[in-house]
Order: sequence, then structure tokens, then C-alpha cells
Amino acid sequence: MKRRLGFVLFGAVLLALVGELGARWILGLGDPPLTVRDPEIEYLFAPNQDVRRFGNRVVYNNVSMRSADRWSMAKERPEELRVLVLGDSVINGGALTDHARLATTIAQETLDRPDRPVRVGNVSAGSWGPENLLAYVERFGLFDADLAVVVLSTHDLRDVRTFPGDLGSDFPLARPVSALGEGLARYLAPRLGLGLRPPPAAAPPPDAVDRSVAALRKLFGLAEANGVELVVLHHPERDEPDQEPVEDAAILRGAIERMDRIVIPMSVWLGSVAERQRYYRDDIHINEAGQRVYSEVLICLIEYLGSPRSCTKPRR
Repeated sequence: MKRRLGFVLFGAVLLALVGELGARWILGLGDPPLTVRDPEIEYLFAPNQDVRRFGNRVVYNNVSMRSADRWSMAKERPEELRVLVLGDSVINGGALTDHARLATTIAQETLDRPDRPVRVGNVSAGSWGPENLLAYVERFGLFDADLAVVVLSTHDLRDVRTFPGDLGSDFPLARPVSALGEGLARYLAPRLGLGLRPPPAAAPPPDAVDRSVAALRKLFGLAEANGVELVVLHHPERDEPDQEPVEDAAILRGAIERMDRIVIPMSVWLGSVAERQRYYRDDIHINEAGQRVYSEVLICLIEYLGSPRSCTKPRR
């Protein structure tokens, strides 16, 4: 009996060890990109991270950009061209997008030359809205950029800072003790309806739209004061109609255009609702094909830096 119990215990330990190693080395669990709280920005990714997640490389540089290059506050060479791309999880890509397949990485590697260095900084985090973007720029500045591209979805208009006590499992503040434990608790248990349910999303405050518009106005003003060309890319949800945009989409575009800023509706590049299905991972986030489309827009904007209206529709 004791011998049999010993075999059972040995088998259980061996199974747990194999599961732990498999979760860590095959799936990349146990070492997630970490988040840090911030009293103004609300939260951002911890700087100086380089991890593997689901086979994808996820990198954050010294100023929490999802970019591999270390960024100084100002250009290191006068001929250097700097671009900031600011947004949320759409442009960030998350752990399901490898660093090499991000739109910002593709654009930089396509245009970077020894005689004209091009640096494209990916300033983003999941669920960031205009207030988060403004707070980041107020903290770090615009890095002597030549161009700023702000990527906004319709729902961002009501996404304001709330400073919640619990950021949720998508924004871990510390590494989990076990990779296998993380996989079971964060991914498997919710799918099986087990474990703690995330708290329901709080309704946006009544003044959310006014706060977001005010943040955009201030962000645009900072760009103008620093001589930075600024363009807004309006990201449509996968099934968001084009001909009769939802109310918030009309409010967002109207507010930005009244601030005399160029808005490029990405539906022009991604196609109709039926055509854009192949570019999306879910109802909001783009897949690698979608990142490639965004890289084409960024490349166009950089090439036509003095005339961004040339990029309001595909050249192909």
C-alpha cells in the first residue's frame, strides 16, 4: 500500500514538473509582461522587459514603449527622423503579436537607412484612452519627434482613467510563482467557469466624453507647440458600419476635425465590414495581417511627412 502510494505521489510530482516546464518553455507562461501603477498615467508597462509569450517576443524599452530601441529624450543625430505612435491594445498587439510583426517595427525596419535613421516608438497599453496618452506625454515629453500618430477606436471616447484597486489578470504587477499555476488560474479556469470572476466593467462616468475631448485638445496643443506633425487614425471595430457610423464615432471624428486635425478612417484601408474580417483577431484587435496594413499607413505618413493627406486612402 505504501509502495503504491509512493508511486502515485512520484507520478503526481513528475506530472506537475513536466507541466510546469511545458507551460514555461513551450507556452512562455510564468514570465508575463509586467505592469506598474502610476499616479498620473494610471498604469503602464514596466520598462526594460524582453520576454517570450506564446512563442512571441514582447519587448518594452527604457520608457515603456513597445519598441526594442532605447530612446533618449532628444535626437542623437540631427538627420534622425522620429515617429511616435500612441494608442491602446490595437497598436500594442499584445502577447499574441511578435515584436517583429508589429506595424511600428515593420515601418521602422522598412524605412531605416544609415544616412537617415528612422525610429518609430510604440507608446501603448491595453485600454488606454486619451487621458492616458496625454498623461504619458506630460510625463515623458514628445522625444523630439517629427510625427505623432494617434490611433483611436470609437470606444476610446468613453475610456477615461479610473485608477481601480484591481487592474485584473491582464495587467500583472508581479511574476507568478508557477507557470503552470498561471495557466490554470488565468486561462483555463475562466474558460471552465471556475475561479474568481472578474468584476463587471464599471459604467463610464457621465463626463467621460468631455474629459476625453479635453485630453485630445491638450495633447494636440502640446504637439503643435513642439512643432510635431500630428495625425489621427480612427480604428473601426470589426463590425462597425461605415456609411452610418455609430454616434460616438461621429462625435469623435467631429471633435478632432473641429480641432483642425487630419483624421484618417482606417476603414478605408481595411475595407468594408465584410472585407476587414480577415484583418481582425476578435471584434476589436487586429491580427498580423492587420498590423501589416497599419504598417503601410505608417510608412505612407512618414514618406509624406509634409503632406499627410496623401495617405487618406491606399496607393495600391
